[in-house]
Amino acid sequence: EALVEMNNLHAQYPALVSVPESLGAGWEHRQVWAFKVSSSPTSDNGKPGVLYTGVHHAREPITVTICLGFARYLCQNYNTDPGIKTLVDNRQIWFVPIVNPDGYVYNQTYTDSMWRKNRRNNGDGTYGVDLNRNYTYAWGYDNIGSSSTPSSETYRGPSAGSEPEVQAVMALMMREGYFKTALNYHSYSNMWIYPWGYVNENTVDSIVYRDLAAEVTSYN
Repeated sequence: EALVEMNNLHAQYPALVSVPESLGAGWEHRQVWAFKVSSSPTSDNGKPGVLYTGVHHAREPITVTICLGFARYLCQNYNTDPGIKTLVDNRQIWFVPIVNPDGYVYNQTYTDSMWRKNRRNNGDGTYGVDLNRNYTYAWGYDNIGSSSTPSSETYRGPSAGSEPEVQAVMALMMREGYFKTALNYHSYSNMWIYPWGYVNENTVDSIVYRDLAAEVTSYN
């Protein structure tokens, strides 16, 4: 259904939405799909990019709807909302609505619909890596925010960037090279989380993150 919606968006707004493309696949061969919303969907034209992702965690299905709903909102309001037109004309807005397709499908029949990880066979009777703990930056920094135990819900994987779904997202960012911001949608708690998360320190531009977080959460 999600892929149908992606294709429908392209069919209805071909001047604004790129053809959905597969970035790769999970262990069970389901594709990680991506598409771009921009007034120049087939070229970058030097515009800065932003990345929106959903379903790093399989049990957070509302994040698919958020990504696809936002993409449709941009297209529907492009010709009537000056703010939306400015964004679409001056940005390359990428969406990866389902980073974890195997886990997402598995969760649809899981006992309590609370499956979190992907579907890697860990070889010890357990399955899954927490994709949100598998990215290469500061991977395995400690065992507080992630775990080295395969049965754990926060298992970070056997090595940094080991998971094909994470590799797919990283490959998109490396290939395009113009991303300035990334927003990963989750549905746990009522939080707007910004760097750093793995250590209690500020970034060099922490005031920007704090100001942005305050503004965004004031509407939510």
